[in-house]
Amino acid sequence: MKKLFTLFFVLVTTIVLWAHDFYINGIYYNILADKTNEVEVTFRGENYNSYINEYSDYTTIPATVTFSGTTYSVTGIGEDAFNNCYDLTRVTIGNNVTSIGNRAFFGCRNLTSIAIPESVTSIGNEAFCSCDGLKSVVIHNGVKTIGQAAFANCSDLMSVTISNSVTNIGDNVFYGCPNLTSPVYNAHCFAYLPTSYQGAYTIPNGIKQIAGGAFWGCSNLNSVTIPESVTSIGGYAFCDCKCLTSITIPNSVTSIGNAAFSSCRNLTSVTLPENITSIGYGTFNYCTSLTSVNIPESVTSIGNSAFWHCYCLTSITLPENITSIENETFSNCSSLTTITIPNNVTSIGENAFNNCSSLISLTIGNSVESIEYGAFSRCSSLTSVNIPESVTNIGDWAFNKCTGLTSPVYNAHCFAYLPTSYQGDYTIPNGIKQIAGYAFWECSSLNSVTIPESVTSIGNGEFGFCSSLTSITSLAEVPPTLGNEYVFYNLPTSITLYVPCKSLTAYQADAGWSYFTNIQCISEEDTAVDDIQTSTTNCQKIFRDGQLLIIRDGVEYNMQGVELLDND
Repeated sequence: MKKLFTLFFVLVTTIVLWAHDFYINGIYYNILADKTNEVEVTFRGENYNSYINEYSDYTTIPATVTFSGTTYSVTGIGEDAFNNCYDLTRVTIGNNVTSIGNRAFFGCRNLTSIAIPESVTSIGNEAFCSCDGLKSVVIHNGVKTIGQAAFANCSDLMSVTISNSVTNIGDNVFYGCPNLTSPVYNAHCFAYLPTSYQGAYTIPNGIKQIAGGAFWGCSNLNSVTIPESVTSIGGYAFCDCKCLTSITIPNSVTSIGNAAFSSCRNLTSVTLPENITSIGYGTFNYCTSLTSVNIPESVTSIGNSAFWHCYCLTSITLPENITSIENETFSNCSSLTTITIPNNVTSIGENAFNNCSSLISLTIGNSVESIEYGAFSRCSSLTSVNIPESVTNIGDWAFNKCTGLTSPVYNAHCFAYLPTSYQGDYTIPNGIKQIAGYAFWECSSLNSVTIPESVTSIGNGEFGFCSSLTSITSLAEVPPTLGNEYVFYNLPTSITLYVPCKSLTAYQADAGWSYFTNIQCISEEDTAVDDIQTSTTNCQKIFRDGQLLIIRDGVEYNMQGVELLDND
């Protein structure tokens, strides 16, 4: 058994240590399992970092190679094959290679020239990224796809020729190439405008794709004309174009990538095409001069942070077809005064309207089911909120620091917020199941709170800094589940907790509720007050501290020998 274990260990070690199948004439190869008699160039060890600089000087990749009597066609240069081979200066690629993998020549900083044969159809992500010594690139016919950042940070690159066979160019292909002084494009794709370009620019007609990052950092670009032939704008395409004041996107465009206009700080107006279906992540974030945007009805989704920090945005009309408002979509839109959330929306994401400090009018559609963490926090001008009955979940801090709210915020299912200015005793309406996190946070003038029997969960940080709180009454027979350790933050443990007599042991045994050292039971069966009747259905009767309390519509009444009727 010991010998068998030792053999197994050696085999496993061998498998892990060597990434290649064989080695010939200074080059490592992997046999492609899903191909017949085909191999790709690879690195030697467990990962490419194991043998940095394994390849050096001049390397020729043959079209074929023979090993153990079998001739293989060399059809690929695998991922990371030459990654960080600092001493590699020149490579000739055999004419059977069809693909250059992701990061294949990443960081080959002394590589000065590369000849890409017409057999190659794809160049992977970051394939030649950070090849500082590369001065020129000619991409011949045959290549169809160039991956993301394929030639990014090639600081000495001065000229690029892209054949018309290329129909798709990834984001940021030539980002960080300061010595490129001429635009880079072919008949189909626009890839790069030098960051030094000044004034107006017209994209040639016929181009269909504006690659991601194509105009990134063109801080002196005043305007750009996009032809009707363009159908897609990639991610970060116009990011940080600080002097761009307006842009019209033709109706031919059907997709706009993430952060396409991020940090265009002087952009005041945008005309969006009628046929786009989505606005990507961060598309207009930090467009601090943008005052209004007309979003077409064709849009069904708006990505995270799409309008984040658009300080001057005063109004926006959301299309009826969107189904969700994502995280931070309108966060810090401090000039936004009104918003109507369409009826098809089912969720409002985290911090979606956080710090919209001028928001005074809010209409929430009747299909919304969840309002997530901090969704409307710091909306200090908001004076009232109507939460539809469709909402069954409200996240922590949903209405935190909404100092303009003077009334509690809740619906039939969830209790979301008690104004910090509230004074005295408060009873949560019966029927509510969830108390959202931090709903009572910093209610420093709150004396007591009664939790109805319907409540099953109490969120994080619930009663933190309620410095005047002297008692909590929980009418739930099963102790509601509690959030984090801050539910009773900064409250003295001596505060009286009143619970149903039959549930006293359960509360004492519960890890969260056992925080209290003074837990007492309440009863509705005290014989001294049998003459008290509550014929109205919206009343609760409890016995606490030797006193009968009638709770009606959330208000406590201390009453003895009184018949409380519906019209009382």
